[in-house]
Amino acid sequence: MAKSVYEMVTERIINQLEKGIVPWRKPWTGIKGGAYNRISKKSYSLLNQMLLKHEGEYATYNQWESLGGHVRKGEKSEIVVFWKIQPIEETKEDGTKETKQVPILRYFNVFHISQVEGVEPLTKDDLKSIEPIEKAENVLHDYWSREGIEVKHIGGDEAYFI
Repeated sequence: MAKSVYEMVTERIINQLEKGIVPWRKPWTGIKGGAYNRISKKSYSLLNQMLLKHEGEYATYNQWESLGGHVRKGEKSEIVVFWKIQPIEETKEDGTKETKQVPILRYFNVFHISQVEGVEPLTKDDLKSIEPIEKAENVLHDYWSREGIEVKHIGGDEAYFI
């Protein structure tokens, strides 16, 4: 019987922990320092950052093919997960029907650019810069001020909290 996506995620996290790697402990570096999708240029979610083995560009087999590349024979994929909302219709005791929105965990197989031939890595200039949302920045800075949190910027996108 095939493994469920829940089992695959749990297995990956346990394997990392057994190797002494705490997968959720990552430096905050923004899109240019983590794993992201080559096509959308968007960073993967925190859970997917924990699951993926490398930083940088990932894409599905078909996405690499659409860029003119090909995944080398024998390369093993990794997974990225996402929630899909599935409408489920239920009949209540009184005979009326109700549709519930049930989240279901799904996944895609992806390959890192190091597993692909025929495609050059993007340069940092090719990546979309993330424009801060003014209201969100205000909320964040108000919180830091209220809680006495000092943020030290190292340079570029890197920072740490004191």
